[in-house]
Amino acid sequence: MQQYFSDVPIEIGDEYIFNKNQVHHAKNVVRLENERVRIVYDGIGYFATCYSSGKDFVAKIEKKDERVNEIGTELTLAVALIRKEKFELVLQKAAELGVTKIVPYVSSRCVVKYKKEKGDKVLNRYKDILLEASEQCKRNLVPEIVEPVKLTDLKNYCSEKNLLPYENAYGKSKFIGEVLNEKKSVTIAIGPEGGFSDEEVEILKEFGFETVTLGPRILRAETASMYACSVVCDILERK
Repeated sequence: MQQYFSDVPIEIGDEYIFNKNQVHHAKNVVRLENERVRIVYDGIGYFATCYSSGKDFVAKIEKKDERVNEIGTELTLAVALIRKEKFELVLQKAAELGVTKIVPYVSSRCVVKYKKEKGDKVLNRYKDILLEASEQCKRNLVPEIVEPVKLTDLKNYCSEKNLLPYENAYGKSKFIGEVLNEKKSVTIAIGPEGGFSDEEVEILKEFGFETVTLGPRILRAETASMYACSVVCDILERK
């Protein structure tokens, strides 16, 4: 069953009119006609039957879907800017895994440099990726993403539990799965391809981040993001 997010309020009995991008997807990509779809507005899902109506594509809202496909708490992924294709993969998988907010940031060892003059275009691209991934995995919400910030600004995105997977933490810190013993909001900070400097680790510790290990192997930034989110989401969903 296909899912689409509505940007206008909907109720049972309404006829939701697809926007331009949704019409293209429904008609030309998945070729829907008189089929059930899931329409979501403001975190609430509805079952509907879609059909063509002249130039429009319409979904007749029939009943509420009581399922809530979220992990039940706030999970923020603060991830350093990495190469485009890898960063976009992280966004896609973060949405699928249940992350609620993504905070891109710039650190001293980032290979990628953020160009503010291209900020709106890039951020809109990121939002499209998150939207498509959230529709594909039938989430009730699309993760929020903010404009890239400095590492020192991560103090503004701390949660009840703040985790810092660090390549030098193996044998010195707990495994990431051992530090979550209750359902709390969580922020995970993932470094760039070159890792964190010692100074940056100390700064994040001052903000309340706890160093944790992902195991003895050194993971790429995109792998570390997905691994850490997978472990944390699994624990939070079972609490």
